[in-house]
Amino acid sequence: MPRVFGGAPKCANCEKSVYAAEELKALSKIWHKTCFKCTHCGKKLTPGMETEHDDKPYCKNCYGKHYGPKGVGGGATAGCLATTTEDNSVSKFKNTHEGTNKVNITNQEKCYTCGKTVYAAEKLVVLNKIFHKPCVKCKACNKTMSPGEVLEHDNEIYCKTCHAREFGPHNKV
Repeated sequence: MPRVFGGAPKCANCEKSVYAAEELKALSKIWHKTCFKCTHCGKKLTPGMETEHDDKPYCKNCYGKHYGPKGVGGGATAGCLATTTEDNSVSKFKNTHEGTNKVNITNQEKCYTCGKTVYAAEKLVVLNKIFHKPCVKCKACNKTMSPGEVLEHDNEIYCKTCHAREFGPHNKV
């Protein structure tokens, strides 16, 4: 708006004087910062992020709902239009895989203790043998051990206590 009699310019929304500290320029007009809002929902707008219809500012969502393409959703999804016909044509992309529904994994690793398949997430290698984490157990007392607690004798694993008792030095007097 032009300046009236040398005074401050008028706000495009409320038509009151806009002083320099509260001035906002957008859509080739001058606004109070608080008056620059969506014409429909009243949301405060940021200059450059607004859309315009009939010289009035709108947020992108309201503009899409009221003036954008018509279809399912409108607004943010206005570009996704619905159709009223059903497409029953055969796809040009055909599944040419003639295999079975079963997945065949070869070279499955088996647990040294229980003999069941060990998957990567549960695999633990102790003394060059593969275990499930809970299957790392002492042969003598059946205590579950962490890899650092394991001792071996005759290809079996033992905890430190049982290994010392069974295979350590014996006091023969």
